[in-house]
Amino acid sequence: MMKKIFIGLIGLIGLSACSSENIVLEAFKVYDVSNTPCKTALSKTETRPDFFAAQYEQPTILNIELGKDGVARCRLEDVKGNCGVKKIYVNCVNQANRLILLVYNNPVEAPLDCICKYDVDFKMNITAPGNYDLRVYYARSDMKYDENDLAYKGEVNLSAGKKTSVKLNPEMMLREK
Repeated sequence: MMKKIFIGLIGLIGLSACSSENIVLEAFKVYDVSNTPCKTALSKTETRPDFFAAQYEQPTILNIELGKDGVARCRLEDVKGNCGVKKIYVNCVNQANRLILLVYNNPVEAPLDCICKYDVDFKMNITAPGNYDLRVYYARSDMKYDENDLAYKGEVNLSAGKKTSVKLNPEMMLREK
């Protein structure tokens, strides 16, 4: 009888050790998301064409700095979106060493005839430094996305104390819906 109980306990311990995979899969969590008000407003009809083109062609920059505490301090600089955007959200999905960032906003109730540039700050828990296959999507307000929404795809190395910067596709902007 004692032998069966002992074998049962060993089996439970063995099974609980396998559940550590859930920790890895749920490791990335985005929090403290905030965005600036409109920094620069551009209008196709009211902005000088040369200035509009020069500003519009500038890509959004994603900066990630991983602290020794495992917290990545991130900033999306110059995210383009309709001037009617009020709140920008960031969420993440991770699959093994693939990190997918979803950038989205609530539907714009009354789209305006202008484009604004916003900065978006957020933090993310990253359990282990290393190389990640990073993908950034400008998703719809329901967080659905497809390959047409891809703003960045590439490998990044996240190391404690090191700042990593990538340029997103300059033609991409937040969706209105």
